[in-house]
Amino acid sequence: MDNTQFDKMMQGMFQGMTELRESQAKSQAKADLESQKLRELRAETELLARESQAKADLESQKLREFQAETSLQMRESQAKSDLEFQKLQKFQAETGLQIREMGRRVDDVAKQLGHIGINTGDFAEELFWSSLKANPVLGGTLYNRVVRNVWDDEGNTEYDILLFNHNSVAIIEVKYKAKSSDINNLLKKVDTFRNSHPDHAKHNIYLGLATTTRDRYYEKLVAKATEAGIYLLGQEGNHVELLSDKVRIF
Repeated sequence: MDNTQFDKMMQGMFQGMTELRESQAKSQAKADLESQKLRELRAETELLARESQAKADLESQKLREFQAETSLQMRESQAKSDLEFQKLQKFQAETGLQIREMGRRVDDVAKQLGHIGINTGDFAEELFWSSLKANPVLGGTLYNRVVRNVWDDEGNTEYDILLFNHNSVAIIEVKYKAKSSDINNLLKKVDTFRNSHPDHAKHNIYLGLATTTRDRYYEKLVAKATEAGIYLLGQEGNHVELLSDKVRIF
């Protein structure tokens, strides 16, 4: 091998080594770049993880605070409910006591009035019977006999007050608080009376409903009595007051 060939060989060797070093340098630079990117990505991931954990910790803290607040509200609500229930029990006890006291006072008043053991219906009947007994005039018609608590022969139907004269009979139904349905029941007593009292079967029969109280349905009761053609009687002091006198003969 002459010198020229040797030089070429060495030159080629040096060039190959130079290219190898350049290639290695590029590979290293690329590796360093990828390593830098990896470190940056890892740092970014760690930052995101810390931020996410911080956010999770904040939400967890809010949840614990909300649970604590809710628990406090529930305890306060339960305490308030317990207090209201205690108030209700106390109110019921006081109301029961007041009702019993009122009942005792009503009994005392009844005793003072001399109506011991008489219920409100009996009391109303006593008022109307006493008034009609003292003044047996109804709708301009004078009656000469007034009786009370008359039963039919079978003992199924009671007539609170009956007024008689030579050709007429007035059947009076007495209620403490009369209702429209009482008018319907009274109308049914006409045939019953004629069947159980044949000696008065041909008499003119008049019907009357007596009531001691006037509630919000009073006007409807007057209209119903007028439509049915019966007397509607009220109590004015010690006297009977005709609230409806548009009657018919039954």
